[in-house]
Order: sequence, then structure tokens, then C-alpha cells
Amino acid sequence: MIFKYIEERTENLLIENNFLKTGFDVSKLIKKLNIELIGKNFEGDVSGLFVMTDNKAVISFNKNEDPKRIRFTMAHELGHYILHSKEQPFFIDKSPKVMYRNAASTTGEVLKEREANAFAAALLMPKILIDNEITNCPIGTDDVIKYLAKNFKVSEQAMSFRMSNLGYYIG
Repeated sequence: MIFKYIEERTENLLIENNFLKTGFDVSKLIKKLNIELIGKNFEGDVSGLFVMTDNKAVISFNKNEDPKRIRFTMAHELGHYILHSKEQPFFIDKSPKVMYRNAASTTGEVLKEREANAFAAALLMPKILIDNEITNCPIGTDDVIKYLAKNFKVSEQAMSFRMSNLGYYIG
């Protein structure tokens, strides 16, 4: 599912902060936006969380996960900050004032979670850069998804979903 307003918002964010490049360091973008970033040892299926208190934003991520998942989690939580913190500064999921990213959020069952997932996908895999990478893909590349996932530093599953949501057919 494509949220046009999210596509525009992420592209503008990347351009304004000079991060419109494949595989950029999402932690540097988060820090540039004055958001505190903390790696933690979360138990259970919690990948990350976003907390907003008195104009202070904090994104925490499970430092024990795969680096590609951590990048997506950071981008997902940044999505909550950009899209949701102004309209509703307190998110409630497992405890007050906290929005968790866990197994339930990956299924996209809740609108705000779907928006945060779409934000993360658009941020880490901007359409304009995917188009450029496809155009510049070396001749004879057997697995375009694998090639793109490597360049964008995301999982092959994330790239497959993104390509499908953008309407590409890679067969």
C-alpha cells in the first residue's frame, strides 16, 4: 500500500537533510533531527520504541537484532516521530507514552503502524533511487531484488515488499 503523502514527506526529509543516497546511515539522520537514539536489550518480540516527553524525543532499538532489521526499526520509529508525535504526543501500546515496534506492528494491523512501516520503507528505499539503481543495474544481474537489497542495506523481504508496493514486477 502506497501512502502518497508519506512518499513526499520522506523524500523531502531526505533532500532537506542531504541524505538522499542509497544505504545512508539512518542513525545520523535521527541524531541530526535532535532525537536521542539508544540501543537496548529488549526482551520478547520488541524491536524498538518511540517515546515523546516534554519536547524530548527518544528512539530505542533492540541492539541484539540483525543490522538490517535495526535500520528498519530506527526508520519505523522515526516515522512515528515525524507522522504522529505532533498530533498525539502520547502513544499507548504496552505502557503509557510509548509506541513499540514488535511482531504485531510488522503485520500492519494498526493504521499508525502501517504508516510507520510505509515511512520506513519510503525513507530507506526512495522510489527515485530505486529507479536509478534499476537503470544502473549491471547487465547480467540474476537477482535484482538481492542486488537492490544489498545497495539499500535492507532485507530482501523488505525490498520485495517495496518493489511490489511500487508496482514493479521482478520475475
